[in-house]
Amino acid sequence: MLTCCMETCEFNNLITSDQSVQCWLCDKHAHFKCAGLSDRVLGLIEMKNGLKWSCKDCRMIKSEMGTFIRQTRMEINELFREFRVVHDKCLKLESAFSSIKMLSDPAFGEVPCANKSICDGNPITKRVSLDISQNVPATLPVSSVKKKPHAALPIPEILTAVPPMKAVFVSRLIPSTTEDALKHYVVSKLSHPDSDDIHIRKIYNKQRRKISSFKILLPDPLYSQILSPDFWPEHIVVHEFINKNDVNTK
Repeated sequence: MLTCCMETCEFNNLITSDQSVQCWLCDKHAHFKCAGLSDRVLGLIEMKNGLKWSCKDCRMIKSEMGTFIRQTRMEINELFREFRVVHDKCLKLESAFSSIKMLSDPAFGEVPCANKSICDGNPITKRVSLDISQNVPATLPVSSVKKKPHAALPIPEILTAVPPMKAVFVSRLIPSTTEDALKHYVVSKLSHPDSDDIHIRKIYNKQRRKISSFKILLPDPLYSQILSPDFWPEHIVVHEFINKNDVNTK
């Protein structure tokens, strides 16, 4: 025999007929009258069109679960924003380490000494000892010693200029679009041999929007191609990326 789960049951919590409804979460039963269901609501439930009945305890659990899910979503979004900040800092550190590595390259910083009798090692940082009879201080930087002119040094390849870059703003893409997916599309359309020359960053807004936007940094020769309307699917917004700080200073 079934029992009514409602505390205010008028039938001693006993269900002796089929005039009851079942909770879709815990499978408990309750009289139609005890559950406070009207004939119209009962009809909708019996039609199985998605409307379900839940008991008092399960409704409380559903409310707590909803609160927990909303809080979890907010915390995940906050962690994701912090991750983006850390990721940007790592990119800056990587760039700084690359610069230091370039400066420490012997092909970049090594210059032969013009007078090996007074220079030993690095001519820029070493100090040399001169004879007192020369009436000069005992120790002088090598840069203060007059050297004989020598042949011009060849310009190392490491001083080759980097092609100028331009930024493009792309918007009205679906929210699930990723940086890798957009880069794959751009590289395949441009047929550019070096994909590392193209940098794409997703723009995150504080307010949730139903579209996603990106900033694309690419070499100047590719700029006109990517701005062409034929390059993008219909309804995609593309124009030159404008820095807000530059606009405010004008």
